[in-house]
Amino acid sequence: MLELRGISKTYAGEKKPALERVDLRIGPGEFVVVLGRSGAGKSTLIRCINRLVEADEGEVVWNGRSVTGMNARQLRCIRGEIGMVFQHFQLLTRLSAWTNVMAGGFAGMPLWRPLLGAFSAEDRQRALAALREVGLEEYARRRVEELSGGQKQRVAIARVLMQRPKLLLGDEPISSLDAVTAERVMGFIAGLHRRHGVTVMLNLHDVAAARAYASRIIGLSAGRVVFNGAPKQLTDAALRRIYPPDDEDGAH
Repeated sequence: MLELRGISKTYAGEKKPALERVDLRIGPGEFVVVLGRSGAGKSTLIRCINRLVEADEGEVVWNGRSVTGMNARQLRCIRGEIGMVFQHFQLLTRLSAWTNVMAGGFAGMPLWRPLLGAFSAEDRQRALAALREVGLEEYARRRVEELSGGQKQRVAIARVLMQRPKLLLGDEPISSLDAVTAERVMGFIAGLHRRHGVTVMLNLHDVAAARAYASRIIGLSAGRVVFNGAPKQLTDAALRRIYPPDDEDGAH
């Protein structure tokens, strides 16, 4: 269970908050998509969960543990349970796909091992299996910089698989991809959710993808939750609340 209790965030130099007292509960095994304009607070919301962004107020609770109050060591351990897929992949482009995926298990191993590439035979086999699951086993030794955008995102998903996460967060994971590749990547994320029982929370711009994949949709506007319901409840009126024509907030 993931709980957000009164999460607020205002960036330095900004008058309007990026998030304003957001309360949410995400149950085990849900596939949640967060919709909203650029600047609605989607990325801030996702990043407050694993403290890539520090909230000004409120509390994040993951499976009964307060993430907000954790020290650096505790936070590193909890991030091993929370995978993250980024818009721009966040891969080590000069290293192979295989090495990138093996490094995904860093939360469960001493820090010197991924830095020196000292991976065990088990690490290597698990990483290869993860690449196989996303259809990239034959590219295992290929440098990431030689891969297409869709392949890079699939390597990023395989890296998350290496963590064996209980929660997968996605910060615009398909926005930099063409429509066909985006659909394929969403299919891999849905497969991860289905086969491994991972709770998923993604922020997207694509309303059609949200309707197709989500079990629940959350709509943000100006840092506030303005919709929280099933895809079939996402009416035209609800979309107007999420995407008001006069929304002029800056991007976060």
